[in-house]
Amino acid sequence: MDERKTVLLIDDDEVFVDAVSAVLETRYRISTAGNGTEGLARVHEAAPDLIVLDVMMDHLSEGFDVARTLRTDPATAAIPIIMLTGVDQVYNVRMEVDESWVPCDRYLEKPVSPEELLAHVAELIGK
Repeated sequence: MDERKTVLLIDDDEVFVDAVSAVLETRYRISTAGNGTEGLARVHEAAPDLIVLDVMMDHLSEGFDVARTLRTDPATAAIPIIMLTGVDQVYNVRMEVDESWVPCDRYLEKPVSPEELLAHVAELIGK
C-alpha cells in the first residue's frame, strides 16, 4: 500500500499539471482536477493532505472561490492550500493579497521552481 501523502492539483493548464505532477510524484501521490468544480468533487471523494490550487481557471476568481468553499466546510477547512497564480505575468500587475480574502496557507506566483514548490509542500505536510 502506498503510504505517501496525497496532493491534489487543481489547475486547467494541462502542461503545468503534468510538470508539477512529475516533480511532486517523487515524494507524494498525486490527484488532479481541471477546474474548481471537479476539484471540489475530488476533495469530497477522498480528502487530500494538501491542495495546490490555481487562481484563474474557468473564470478569474475561481481559485479564490474554491478556497473559500473549502475553508467554510468543517470537513475540509484544515486541508492546507497552496495557491498559484500567473495573474502578475498575464496582466503585468502586482497582485497584493489580503489573507482574510484569500484563505490559503501559501500564495505563490507562477512560474514556481520545482525546489520552491517541494519546499512549501514539505513545510505544510512533511515528506
